Amino acid sequence: MSAPHNHHAPPPVPPAPLAVELRLRRNGLDVQAQFRVAPGHVCALVGRPGSGKTALMQCAAGLIPAQAGRVSVGTDVLYDSPTGLNKAPEDRRFAWVDGRGLLFPHMNVRRNLEYGYKRAPAPRHHIDYESVLDWLDLKSILGVWPHQLAPAQRQRVALARALLSMPSALFLRDPLGQVPTHEQAPLLELLSELRMRFRLPIVFMSPRIDEAIRLADDVVILHEGRVASAGPLARVLSDVSLSTFLEGVHAGCVLEGRVSHHDIEWLLTEVDVAGQRITVPALLQAEGKRVRLKIRARDINIHREPLVDTSISNQLRGRITQVMLAGHNGSYGAVAVELHRLLDLHDTSPPPAEAIAWSLMTRRTIEQMGLAPGQDCVVSFKAMAVTVAPRL
Repeated sequence: MSAPHNHHAPPPVPPAPLAVELRLRRNGLDVQAQFRVAPGHVCALVGRPGSGKTALMQCAAGLIPAQAGRVSVGTDVLYDSPTGLNKAPEDRRFAWVDGRGLLFPHMNVRRNLEYGYKRAPAPRHHIDYESVLDWLDLKSILGVWPHQLAPAQRQRVALARALLSMPSALFLRDPLGQVPTHEQAPLLELLSELRMRFRLPIVFMSPRIDEAIRLADDVVILHEGRVASAGPLARVLSDVSLSTFLEGVHAGCVLEGRVSHHDIEWLLTEVDVAGQRITVPALLQAEGKRVRLKIRARDINIHREPLVDTSISNQLRGRITQVMLAGHNGSYGAVAVELHRLLDLHDTSPPPAEAIAWSLMTRRTIEQMGLAPGQDCVVSFKAMAVTVAPRL
């Protein structure tokens, strides 16, 4: 099947930003939150179980009722409580894909895909049927029935059907939840290509924070139905003061970088972060490719001067910007260090974003070292302490 040819059809409608501001009640929880997603961007909703993430997505999609608020895609208003406007889910044109990969059991793969494609309004036929099948490698299984598909195959078919419906936004709720761990990497790679390939606003939710780090541009942290923080992912997830709402002792920093050099002899890779070099175990990404580095705060140390004769690979210069102590009786504290930007005068690329590293330390160490905002310092961590996620 290929796209129908209609020379008199209006041009495709370009993707528009999704804006959500809602208040709702679900299972005894009062949710009041807002977020905005630009075309070609991924916004991740994160937070502990029961914080309202799924309910917020369902309400935005029109699957459960709202108490108040507004949902719009560009100038198209889908829900507006003051005027009483409340479009049905099918008229909001949001595509929903969750971990179950739900398909019509009485239709084979081909008919499931055709169902999605036929639901698309003609002006939105800017997604080519054949190219989606090629991208998701579905042509060899078009005659297969849903019950015969492996979990990863079901997810690829469900994703294809969602895209072929030409949605105005894509909602992904734990799309890898039922895919075996050893089969997740190829599917995660496909998901990472979504935003650039289709330029849709994408809302993403997963209980595994590493997936958000790999896929998302922005993040909204929900806590008991309220927005605890929101903004660019690297900045928000590098704030350990929010660890109560997220990962606890696994909290740390997320740094944006580019692959700068591969050391073939020692199987190591150097990554440029704010003009400074971080060494990590060898990566497959080519030089110049964007990556995100995740380092736990408990693995980062702070020193007055650079270390000598040490096994620690990474030593970065910076300035302390914040010291947080849990009162005078707590055991631990956290120290934030803004990495110095070491710019190359011959480098014409945009200046690097602010890079913040957090260190989790005992209160005794913080007080004995006299650490305070404004002090220059060196942060250190081993290459093996870094987790790397590629970015397109």
